[in-house]
Amino acid sequence: MSIGKDEKPIYARVNHPVFWVSVIACLVVYGPMMIFQNAAKDPVNKAMHFITYSTDWLWEFVVFGCLIFLAWLAFGRYGNVKLGGPDDKPEFSTFTWISMMFCGGSGAGLVYWALIEPISYLQAPPFWLQPFSPQAAQFSLAYGIFHWGFSAWATFAVPAVAFAYMYYVRKKPYLYPSYACRGVIGKTADGWVGKLIDAIVIVGMVGGMATSLGFVIPMLSKISADYFGIADNMQFKLVVCVLFSCIYTWSCYHGLKGGIAKLADMNMYLTFIILGFVLIVGPTTFMFSLFSDNIGVLLQNFMRMSFYTDPITKSGFPQDWTVFYWAWWLAWAIYVGLFAARISKGRTIRSLIMNMIFSATAGCMLFYLIFGSYQVDAIMNHGAKLAEILKDQGGPAVISWFLNSLPLHQVVIPFFIFVMAISQATGVDAASFTMANMACFEVKDGVEPPKWIRLFWAGMLFFATVALLLVGGMQVVQLSSVLTAVPVLFLLIILAISTVKWLREDFGFAQPMTTDKYDNESVDTVEAISQASK
Repeated sequence: MSIGKDEKPIYARVNHPVFWVSVIACLVVYGPMMIFQNAAKDPVNKAMHFITYSTDWLWEFVVFGCLIFLAWLAFGRYGNVKLGGPDDKPEFSTFTWISMMFCGGSGAGLVYWALIEPISYLQAPPFWLQPFSPQAAQFSLAYGIFHWGFSAWATFAVPAVAFAYMYYVRKKPYLYPSYACRGVIGKTADGWVGKLIDAIVIVGMVGGMATSLGFVIPMLSKISADYFGIADNMQFKLVVCVLFSCIYTWSCYHGLKGGIAKLADMNMYLTFIILGFVLIVGPTTFMFSLFSDNIGVLLQNFMRMSFYTDPITKSGFPQDWTVFYWAWWLAWAIYVGLFAARISKGRTIRSLIMNMIFSATAGCMLFYLIFGSYQVDAIMNHGAKLAEILKDQGGPAVISWFLNSLPLHQVVIPFFIFVMAISQATGVDAASFTMANMACFEVKDGVEPPKWIRLFWAGMLFFATVALLLVGGMQVVQLSSVLTAVPVLFLLIILAISTVKWLREDFGFAQPMTTDKYDNESVDTVEAISQASK
């Protein structure tokens, strides 16, 4: 069912138990942060240390397992299964599809870390290397690309395949995680266990997106304050947060095609402009040379980096970086998976996986190639004291230095602020839209969640972000992701098992050639589908 240009949109019914449990849980988690700001810091730091050091191996095994599972799925007998009926066409052009997926899964946080991570890896490198040594420089981009590359997007692709298969092949209009777990937990998904799963995932999504905004809002605030010559205090940060919220609330109000798709296209074009500008005015030859060297180091050390825990010397490097990143991605995984599934009608399982793993990774590589190499050149070849700025003034001050070092910075800075706001707004819109889908009952093709609930979740993201900003500190922001991602570790495994079970029930062990038999919406149960395939 599609909505014509002059037709009134059709809205889904709200699933009140899931909605209200999620709301209460978010208030319980983030409300105390706003009330007991100073008292929250010490328990937060202790909890972060305990979780990352005691479960580091678990995060790494699950994330690497996602890569193995997706390789088997994409290149195996089920890779050519179409996500939809035989006559279903993709809703979006390939460019818009990739743009929405990339922006929804990265946002302005990618820009922040592409400028910050290389500095951190130079001054505190992995594998016991000497700080600011040539050997440390060989990992300065490699680790950033590793954290934003294949493994990260693999955690998104596992739920994306599960939800897309359920929605477009099995014709089940239930865009919430509990239903996708039916292959393992059966009818339990219809009761309170299923509602609890959905509520936990929504809280995790709020935590994951608030974590991203916890980095991005201070960055936009610092750059804007320096540009206008005013103090970057908490009041100004809140003003920036409110203005930014207006942008993503507008887009969220206009829905998937009217707001999010347009923002994604605009963001990609504007991003290419600023990347191209820095590539031209920066040390272009050095950028490509360093990037090539780091790609070689990444490929050579990929397995080592994937399972690095450093249990003897306890440097904390894998816990502070890799474990945090894997937790952050898992906090986003269900949201990005649901969103990617919603926009992937008419694609095959193989094309969905390949684009999420390789196209999105290539986009992330561009930022490290250009922004990351620029920072390494400034430190290693020109003696810039960026490590001292990072230590004394924080990440936003480093990004402000970067922008002011560029030619025509008076023009570049406001353009950069605008692009970053649009970039992050696209991700927040996608998250609000996805959470609204999860808090509704049936969201059939062409049906959207009510506007008020989309606006509500946009407001909840604002509330959670303000809570993190008031408490302050990197540990608080990181813990927000880690805590809310723990349940998703096990949920990802359940989704993978459900997907395999469905595929084998529907196609057995034969090479599937078509999905015609699923173009019948009267097939309501797994048993009926299995019987039809026989």
